[in-house]
Amino acid sequence: MTKADDRGAEDVGSFPSRKGKGGSGLGQPQEAYVAFAFAAADLLMEADHSGRIVFAIGASMSLVGRPARLLASMTLAELIRPEDQSRVRNALKRMAGGDRVRHVLLHVTLPTGGSTPVALSGYPHPDRQDRLLLVLTHSGTLMSPTVRHSETGLLGREGFEALAGDLIKESAKDGDESYRMTLLDLPELAELRSKVGAEATADFIARFTDYLRQCSVGGGAAADLGNSKYGVIHGPDVDAGEIEAAISGLARSVMGAPMHPESASLAIDGGGISAQEATSALIYTLNRFTNDSDATIHELSAMARPTLSQTVAKMREVKRTIGRGDFQLHFQPIVDLWSNAVHHFECLVRFGEDGNSPYSTVVFAEDTGLVGELDLAICSRAIEFMRKGVGAEPSLRFAVNLSGRSLSSPSMAARLLQLIHGASDLRGRLLFEVTESSAIADLVAANAVIQEIRGRGHPVGIDDFGAGAAAFHYLRGLKVDHVKIDGSYVREAASKGESLPFLRAITQLCRELRVATIAEHIEDEATANLLRVYNVRYGQGYYFGKPMQPSRRHHGSRAPWATPLIQWRNGLLFFGNGTGAASGG
Repeated sequence: MTKADDRGAEDVGSFPSRKGKGGSGLGQPQEAYVAFAFAAADLLMEADHSGRIVFAIGASMSLVGRPARLLASMTLAELIRPEDQSRVRNALKRMAGGDRVRHVLLHVTLPTGGSTPVALSGYPHPDRQDRLLLVLTHSGTLMSPTVRHSETGLLGREGFEALAGDLIKESAKDGDESYRMTLLDLPELAELRSKVGAEATADFIARFTDYLRQCSVGGGAAADLGNSKYGVIHGPDVDAGEIEAAISGLARSVMGAPMHPESASLAIDGGGISAQEATSALIYTLNRFTNDSDATIHELSAMARPTLSQTVAKMREVKRTIGRGDFQLHFQPIVDLWSNAVHHFECLVRFGEDGNSPYSTVVFAEDTGLVGELDLAICSRAIEFMRKGVGAEPSLRFAVNLSGRSLSSPSMAARLLQLIHGASDLRGRLLFEVTESSAIADLVAANAVIQEIRGRGHPVGIDDFGAGAAAFHYLRGLKVDHVKIDGSYVREAASKGESLPFLRAITQLCRELRVATIAEHIEDEATANLLRVYNVRYGQGYYFGKPMQPSRRHHGSRAPWATPLIQWRNGLLFFGNGTGAASGG
């Protein structure tokens, strides 16, 4: 037997009979288990409901520092450090109750001292009601290297969210409060870089990120969130204050300058709410931390369970609003600047009896993953409106807003397309505008959905073009019928003229791409005339009419749309700027 075979035999341990009374009943050849265990670098074990190990095979030396043959005389609890014992008990209890447990992060106590991070998975034995099948694996294998930051080696934002979500799901099932997330803001980092130079700063970041990894569960649950902001998920033995002090000491020793990091810490647990709700609330908190400059670290310092619960309470309120259909549609005209004909109306959602602005609710829905449900509800309402009553006039067209996140979600996009496929009777009358309050991560996937919608006869445009994320790369990645120029360009062009070069560039590019342009926030005739000079085709703003709800007091589908500014002529609505009266067609 070679040395490799000898070590393999040591790690294999005592293999029980495959079938029969008193055996494990695993029903697979020993060689297959050996090959599987070593190829995956896992430790496979069979144990009773209390965690007493009766069989072990695989990479036991690298994972627990002991040969597999010795494990059959131990319990799982004897392998795990005291701080993690509650998670072990909860995992065994869940498995004994019939659950499949995945990736519970633990630390093995090594015979030589110290500990090493591992992940425990398991499920009930298929043939023995009194037994469990367990797997220990290296925790680092749970985190894909593709989601790590290229320079720091830390997790990126998406990987950090995914890991936190997995831990919440496990904690919610166990009632476990062992995991905590600490968010760190290093606002002085950019200033110190300019003072001490790139080399010293790089040295500090290397040591700092290595420290974060050492603090984190599994050695890999630390993230670079961008803009000198970081996150780390750790156990109860690590304190946020200690992390701050360690960072300050590193800065002083490496860069010779003090640093005053700011931190906020929260529990990674369900807190009496569902795992999905807790995950959504956590992602919302991360969004505020990384994207909202008004949400300082001090405001987030008290966001343990109460804040997550408050976020979930608001989520449930938004869900109830969507479910009840407790919103109204208002309609604002978009006018052809070359003919003054009303091209279509934008459907604008309003909440509550007072018709409050939807902005904060929509942004909240996007950050918590609810915007897809809101988009579907608004789209359904618009389709219903267009099929009967005042919205059924064949000459009227209506545009509905869709969030970029709805297009990026495969499940939500499928539901949206199913809804649109059922609206073939509204072909040419139902339009869509893609909003960009949150950036579209996958333009290729979003464009595929857009082309499906356009192929069904529904024009699609990009809203708020030129502001935030909806820049020129959107126009390159998304094939659309029109773009709506952000109102900030229109206001500045009308008042100061500073945006005129940008306005000219947008309109010229769109003209060459054969994409129509819509300018919003047109407040007066002078602005409308200026936009005509720049070949902007359509306009929207209070000059043409405020958002309105057509009156249902009139009979027929045309009369309710007439206003002091909008008139019917030859079966079409025209902007009349206050002259004449509606003729009714």
